[in-house]
Amino acid sequence: MNKPQTLPRIKVCGLTRLEHAMVALHAGAQAFGFVLHAPSLRAVTVSEAQEIAGSLPASMPKVAVLVHATPAHARTTLDSESLNWVQLCGSQQPEDWVSFPFPVLRRIPVDGSGSQQLRDWRGIADGFVLDHPTSPGGSGLAVDWNLAHDLSKQAPCLLAGGLSADNVERAILQARPAGVDASSQLETSPGIKSPALITSFARSAQQAFRGLPS
Repeated sequence: MNKPQTLPRIKVCGLTRLEHAMVALHAGAQAFGFVLHAPSLRAVTVSEAQEIAGSLPASMPKVAVLVHATPAHARTTLDSESLNWVQLCGSQQPEDWVSFPFPVLRRIPVDGSGSQQLRDWRGIADGFVLDHPTSPGGSGLAVDWNLAHDLSKQAPCLLAGGLSADNVERAILQARPAGVDASSQLETSPGIKSPALITSFARSAQQAFRGLPS
């Protein structure tokens, strides 16, 4: 079993440029995601992700987002100096990831199968990313926040799916996640983040989390 990790309150995913990662850092993001899946419009190479991640604080999660990856492949991608967490999307099986040496986030669809998948990965994943069931991530589609709330009560979860500065406060207050994760709604075009949208999203999320009961 992995050493228990505290999930970040704010994760910005799909980063492709160092300057946008630094904007996210200064806006209050606590985790940074890099999509290592070539079909994605936000895909970067391992070396590009490592270069950006290596410029961010070592103590913060820099997350390699992998689709259908094996543990052996993931181990070649992660290291303690740059990419130091993995987010699993796709067909991975929980028994293959027992004792994986880096923190694991598991994407869970917010639908009728979510609870069972969460139970299957409990004790193996350090946390879960609740996202729309139609794609591995980055769809820009909002999830059912009431169902996300039910899942968030079962384990530490990051809420994803179409989050922006305009809706993240309502999403947090309704779903009560441990944190939030945004990508496509912070962009001016696929893979190109907007500093203004990153900043306004982070500020709105911080305000909402301050409003939650302790």
